[in-house]
Amino acid sequence: MEPAIMFSSRTRPVTVFEKFFTDEVYDLIIYQTNLYAEQRKDEGWTQLDKKELKAFVGIFIIMGYNILPSIDLYWSSDPGFRVDEIAETMTVKRFKKILRNLHVNDNTQIPDKTSENYDKLYKIRPLLDLITQACQKNAKDSSSQSIDESMILFKGRSFMKQYMPLKPIKRGYKVWCRCDSKTGYLYEFYIYTGKSKTGTEEGLGSKVVKMLTEKLINKALEEYHIIITFDNFFCDYTLMQYLYENGIYATGTVRRHRKHLPVLVKTNQKLAKGQYKWRVKGNVSFLVWQDTKEVLLLSNAFHPKVGKTTVLRTQKDGTKQEINCPLAIKEYTKRMGGVDHFDQIKSTYSVGRRSRRWWVRIFFFLLDTSITNAYLLYCQNKNATKLSNLEFRVSVARGLISGFSSRKRRSGSLVNYICRKKIASENRQKAVHVVAEEVRFTNVGDHMPVESPSYKRCRMCSTKEKDKRSKVICEKCKVPLCIAPCFTAFHRKG
Repeated sequence: MEPAIMFSSRTRPVTVFEKFFTDEVYDLIIYQTNLYAEQRKDEGWTQLDKKELKAFVGIFIIMGYNILPSIDLYWSSDPGFRVDEIAETMTVKRFKKILRNLHVNDNTQIPDKTSENYDKLYKIRPLLDLITQACQKNAKDSSSQSIDESMILFKGRSFMKQYMPLKPIKRGYKVWCRCDSKTGYLYEFYIYTGKSKTGTEEGLGSKVVKMLTEKLINKALEEYHIIITFDNFFCDYTLMQYLYENGIYATGTVRRHRKHLPVLVKTNQKLAKGQYKWRVKGNVSFLVWQDTKEVLLLSNAFHPKVGKTTVLRTQKDGTKQEINCPLAIKEYTKRMGGVDHFDQIKSTYSVGRRSRRWWVRIFFFLLDTSITNAYLLYCQNKNATKLSNLEFRVSVARGLISGFSSRKRRSGSLVNYICRKKIASENRQKAVHVVAEEVRFTNVGDHMPVESPSYKRCRMCSTKEKDKRSKVICEKCKVPLCIAPCFTAFHRKG
């Protein structure tokens, strides 16, 4: 995989990320989110702008590598949970309000289900198209690519949800991916929306490969040779012949019951380990090779008669032994892992969080895809500073936030608390913010009063009816308190 755009050694990771999450993407989200908030007449909504949206995305990236069980905990007063980089950027109330109103398409314009223009992915379609275009635009197609399926985790209710018992992610949305075999860079992808017609869906795998390789046909014929690898879900003889006629070389394992396979498949001849047999029809070769199990393979790129090699296999006593292997099978193994490599990098610090809205999970997938592709693109630049996946994400998050804060007062004493406690007063009950007991009542002698630069409402005795303010705060609890009697009462149990 080669970058379509070269970067200098001073190029920041956030700049590479914004080659995928472009200004057009930000403008789309800002317009549709503000529109949706207006449509639902959200009280207290203030218009979302570009700086705030970038900070919002940056917060999600931080949450990906700093995982907590609840969103509220990132704003907690407990130092074991609180993440200042998030809490100082915006309030939890504002963050949740943006998340609640987040949209990328107009709900009022959804086509009727009976219409020819009906799109099952309507709610996410504009963003889906922009990210797909960016993935193809920012890197040149390599000569070796693989096609496979990926999964987007979703356990809620959706007509597009699939069940894949053999996959690490068993329930969710299925995504057809075309990736670079070596780096895992994602060039093109399609989200499977289910059967278009009733009954059995025949030839799905073949249709997917043709759809994902359509843009490669002219490049393969005019520029350079491209080899595509895929597994036995997609592979059959007719597909291999079609790809060869369109200038695309391909290799794939094949299922025994596929049509147009040689009679050799039906015989029960047991081969010794390392032995193989082959047949050729037209421009497609068929191989059956005996490893621990039989391996069936079709290829229009490698002739089984040309190129023999060996592979190492571990024996029962732990020693390594070389066994014969056709070149086609060794090359297939070498080139097949592109999508798995992409999934591995993407899932390490994934931004995905639970959501009842089915399309939000896809939004997180698109954000993760943008970060992963940007990282892979950044790594291809020999002049760039070497960064790990984690370091790259940290740099992108901080570049997006870039010192932004929507808080009116950025003070250490302005802390959101995990819980509220009801304390009885004469004729009323009053909610008092409570610091975690492990902080509030431990080593009370360490809690010293210090002067604050301004007067703030006492967290113990101030009410709406009677506003009491103090310039004294507890150095450890970070709450304003009257020096007497509130300071002592606040740190005394009972």
